[in-house]
Amino acid sequence: MNDLKVLIADDDAVSRAILRNFIRLFPNYDVVAEAATGEELLQLVFEKQPDIVLVDIGMPGLDGIEAVKLCRQSLPDVQVIFTTGYDEFAVKAFELSAADYIVKPIERTRLFQALEKARKFIEIARHPVVSMKSDKRLEIRSKHSIVWLPLEDVLFVEKENRKTIIHTADEQYETTTPLNDIEKRLTDCFLKTHRSYIINLKKVVKIVQIGETYAAHFFGCEKVAYISKLKFHEVQQKMSTIHL
Repeated sequence: MNDLKVLIADDDAVSRAILRNFIRLFPNYDVVAEAATGEELLQLVFEKQPDIVLVDIGMPGLDGIEAVKLCRQSLPDVQVIFTTGYDEFAVKAFELSAADYIVKPIERTRLFQALEKARKFIEIARHPVVSMKSDKRLEIRSKHSIVWLPLEDVLFVEKENRKTIIHTADEQYETTTPLNDIEKRLTDCFLKTHRSYIINLKKVVKIVQIGETYAAHFFGCEKVAYISKLKFHEVQQKMSTIHL
């Protein structure tokens, strides 16, 4: 992949300089422009077509949140990393599918982690995962039986104490096979979203925030599967690339 184009938007010149100097130390990233206002950000996004924008939320006039909403209208695939002096805007950032959210003062390592996360999302978008083959089956061994379950029927897999439970719309299948071993047999449409859950992203119909975690709902199933806060953005990004 070629160097990724980065645009910095912050009304504070010192903050822009810090970000610019940090990014110069990282390979594969190129700062192509800087904006001091939300209005400038809009214009430069249109002109430069960046891959990643670093946006300060608290800019005067058109703030970072509103500016990003407008930027996405002309460049929907741009990856956004919000920067701010406060953590109170985290939920709004999540709602905009931001790649990351960094609280100032920004450390070099933390910035690099955020940029690498954005790079990963870009790679997923440019090289979509292969859709699941309908003829692939999951072998489920229990004490008295072996079941060969079509993967397209699996909604999610759950770890419960020492058991692993495979959920479909109509049935539940129990096995002593560890969750991590089950994960190795699944296709790219499945994602481990929590230490106790693997979800078939093709089957998710709704995600609801519950405190610090998120609940995934499935058609025809009353039970839900959980998504950790750390995995929420990856779920959103991967959902957008899967052929539904």
